[in-house]
Amino acid sequence: MESLKEYISRHRVNKKKADDFVTYLYELMEKYGFDKNSDLYDKANISRQYWSKLINKERQPSLETTLKIVFALKLTNQECKYLLKKAGYTLASSSTYALIIRYSIENKIYDLNKVNDLLEEHGFKAIE
Repeated sequence: MESLKEYISRHRVNKKKADDFVTYLYELMEKYGFDKNSDLYDKANISRQYWSKLINKERQPSLETTLKIVFALKLTNQECKYLLKKAGYTLASSSTYALIIRYSIENKIYDLNKVNDLLEEHGFKAIE
């Protein structure tokens, strides 16, 4: 039988899971060597004004914006899942669009042009 200490440890909310979108985003930026906000928002093709609203929590990120950040940071599938969840989204296995995104991440296809080609080949709108 599992001890109480082990049970509590296993079920305690992980700090990373409890972080909000912006806090987790900054942790990922630090992990992947993005020292300045502009390094990331330029690479993700996000305007400075929109970025400022995201960081100041004046605006919730769209799915497309969150995915652009995912690909710019070259996140793992797990990191992508957490960041999307914090933004209020998920990549459901029942969605072909989501499976193309997950396929791209799992196969380290981080070039947004290539990801957009895959999406458009299957009748989906490109991430802009």
